[in-house]
Amino acid sequence: MALTGRRLEVDRIATLAVLPRESAMVVVGDPGSGRSSVLDAVADRVSLPVVRVGVNGSESRWPLAGVTSLFTALDDPRATAHIAHLLQAGGATSGLAAAHDFLEAVQTLTLPPTVVLIDDLDRMDRESQELIAFLAGRLAGTALRLVATVRTVPSDGPLTALPVLRLEPLAADVSLALARSMAPEGANDGVLAILADATGGNPGALREQFDMLSTAQLTGTEPLVLPLRPTATTEAIAALTLDVVEGAADTDTDDAGRGLDVLARLSLVPVARTTGWDRDAVDDLADAGLVVVRGQTVTVRDPLLRSTLYWRMSARTRRTLHRELAAASAEADPRAAAWHRSFVDDVPDVVALLDAAAGYVADGAPHAAVALAERALHVGSGGEDERTALLAVTEALFAQRQLGLAARYLTAMRPFRRGSDEVRRLRVLYSVQYLRGETVHADELLVPVDAEAPEAPATAGLLAMVASFRAETWDLEQARDLLARVEQLGSVVTPHTAEIAGAVQCLVAALDGSLPADTELYDGLSTARLMAMSDPALLLVAHALSLAERYRSARRVFALVVARGQDTEAVWVEGARYLSAENELRSGNFRQALRAIDAWEAGSALSAQRLREPSRAVAVAWRHFAEGRSLEALEVVDRCLALRSTVLLWGTTARLHALRGRVLLLDGRVDEAVTALEAADAVGRSLRNPTVLRHLGDLVEGYVRLGRIDDARNATARLAADHHARPSRWGALVLARSLALVADDATRETARRRALELFQPHDSQYERARTFAALTAVGTDAERPRLGAAAAAAYEAAGLRRPLATPAPTAVMPAFGVPTSLRSGPVLSAPVPGSPRSAPDASVVLTQLTAEERAVVQKVTEGYRNREIASSLFMSQRTVELRLTQIYRKVGARSRSHLVALLT
Repeated sequence: MALTGRRLEVDRIATLAVLPRESAMVVVGDPGSGRSSVLDAVADRVSLPVVRVGVNGSESRWPLAGVTSLFTALDDPRATAHIAHLLQAGGATSGLAAAHDFLEAVQTLTLPPTVVLIDDLDRMDRESQELIAFLAGRLAGTALRLVATVRTVPSDGPLTALPVLRLEPLAADVSLALARSMAPEGANDGVLAILADATGGNPGALREQFDMLSTAQLTGTEPLVLPLRPTATTEAIAALTLDVVEGAADTDTDDAGRGLDVLARLSLVPVARTTGWDRDAVDDLADAGLVVVRGQTVTVRDPLLRSTLYWRMSARTRRTLHRELAAASAEADPRAAAWHRSFVDDVPDVVALLDAAAGYVADGAPHAAVALAERALHVGSGGEDERTALLAVTEALFAQRQLGLAARYLTAMRPFRRGSDEVRRLRVLYSVQYLRGETVHADELLVPVDAEAPEAPATAGLLAMVASFRAETWDLEQARDLLARVEQLGSVVTPHTAEIAGAVQCLVAALDGSLPADTELYDGLSTARLMAMSDPALLLVAHALSLAERYRSARRVFALVVARGQDTEAVWVEGARYLSAENELRSGNFRQALRAIDAWEAGSALSAQRLREPSRAVAVAWRHFAEGRSLEALEVVDRCLALRSTVLLWGTTARLHALRGRVLLLDGRVDEAVTALEAADAVGRSLRNPTVLRHLGDLVEGYVRLGRIDDARNATARLAADHHARPSRWGALVLARSLALVADDATRETARRRALELFQPHDSQYERARTFAALTAVGTDAERPRLGAAAAAAYEAAGLRRPLATPAPTAVMPAFGVPTSLRSGPVLSAPVPGSPRSAPDASVVLTQLTAEERAVVQKVTEGYRNREIASSLFMSQRTVELRLTQIYRKVGARSRSHLVALLT
């Protein structure tokens, strides 16, 4: 299994192999933190020979057993003689003399540069630890790079002087990704999120929990028992902490003993209000890092420590303490009281327990809500009232965009007899499925709705919501059918449902290329009218405006949703931020798009969850590509395409293939790009609005660069037909570019001028750059420098942070005199304004520069800004600016983008 997480730690350790001198490092990590796995990854990563030294804890009572293991592992025939000498002299030689003998013995060995990896050095015998620590500080002349893992580094131990790398607990999203990689098929994603949180980011504890839990618990059909029962790793980690605490209790008597008692009692509750607790003891525990105090609440910091403290008590003791705490918290902390009473009442009040869970979600404590919800499932009877209360918890989790947890409790919820509650359940179910990138089948809506039924108004709202999902996934016919059913319900349709239905109609019209002008929408998109609308309706309208290429109007409407602040649920704020980023990407404004993506990610749910939502992954992939990380962009796209749920969504699948093709095309991998773009074309062909998928222009360019001119002309003819049926500004620009690429010899020059002169100042700089770059790929040697410089300048104007090499002239141009059925449009003979002049060859340019200037130029071509260049080359920003001025003067460059063009 590939190592999940720890990439930075592995990178840092692997740098030892490339250092010009010998060095050492100590890797410190709790039991189960993955110390051995990190060493395995390092062994696979480095190019030097690797020597692994395992430690047998049972040999720790034998002096110098560890040193013997080290010498045995080293591939040198003299090692055996040194072992015998050290063992004979061990008892008669002083510590310092023995250390020098050991160092001399290692230095006399004939070894190539070697990385020595010692796992669990602290389990070796004391003498070996001291000798190896002495060696680690004096590695010069030994050809060794030494890395040792330990659980702790005592302040008075021999390893304190060495560089230390601490393996911290995994972040929540990394831990969830690890849980997914370990889980059996069919495991519930919400259950995995609970396990990832309850094991505190410890890989070993997480792995052991999979061995302890039943299949029914992992799939979500049976509840979890929280806190989780401790495993061997859990108890080992807790023992390290408790040894320190209990040692302090032995010396400090009353205060430390009282703190231990308070800590044990706090382990009985997921979160408690500080009222009624010994505040001095709580503050002492917080100072020691054992509990976390936030506002008026306190909780045990480490879930593994809480698990150990909870389960080390007998059931009788826990029940007695629960009874005491229930009475003590009845007035000051009713939510905690509901939790405690569930352990002592003969018939627990499950509804009260779930009401408390919903309150914890609203307060931003989902881990506490989960503990109460799992307890309710464990002790409840599954009655209608209990399921209604659980539905309220699920709705609260959805509103906070805790989609995995919401899906977990939907799994545990049977359909309701009451029609109104069943509509609520379906609303959350469909919403969670859609936002997680899954197919929303909505088979329940196939049954006709009686307008006289009490649940008819709510059902109409559900129909309108599912219509929006169908429109967002480009199933326009189904969206229209659902909207027609809403209209048939007539007078029972609420104003909110009518508002959503109207917004969905706008989205359908935008996808079909027939959205009315802004002046005809919502009183001319007046602020007063828009502010009176609900958040989901505003998002639908804004997305429709973006699809219709009205980017400024869309930007304004998205801002209205975000500006509402605390009045807007998290799910809608995140939706606004994501769709706002997509709007900027569609507009070609990469600077604003990258800022929007950063803002979206900063306030978003777990990244591990985001990357399982294909529509959201598009923005993440674009960000990777724009910043020069094409491999990461393709990895995100391929991961989404591999999900079965993605394959069932044809619109999403088409978008991902189109993005994949675009990234490959701009990276010069034309064959692969055309394959991906043809897949997008095959999947999305039924959508006739070319501005939505935006793949045909890329496909034409790919065909031309591969010499498949007939295919390019056929694709251009389709683009022309679709554009004339649904005209748009983007379609006009890309059609002109495609016509220029496929034009014959007689019309080529005219078509190219037309493609360039069609651009206006307000048009997308990104599409302008794409046009220059595409024409560069099929241009003559004389044209390439001028067009390449113009493309680089346009890319920089668009805010693309990566240098794009001018495409090589590999395209096979149409034969002279071959007619084409495509007309290139009217002739505009004026020269392209502002086009750069021809420039010298890159090799000539570089020979004019000093070594320091070439280093600066290299960073410029890699997309670095001046501040980043200064930091990476260890010079001031002012020095970088002076060097660039000298470089411009030497090579005749007029700007940064022109310099990049000269060198690509």
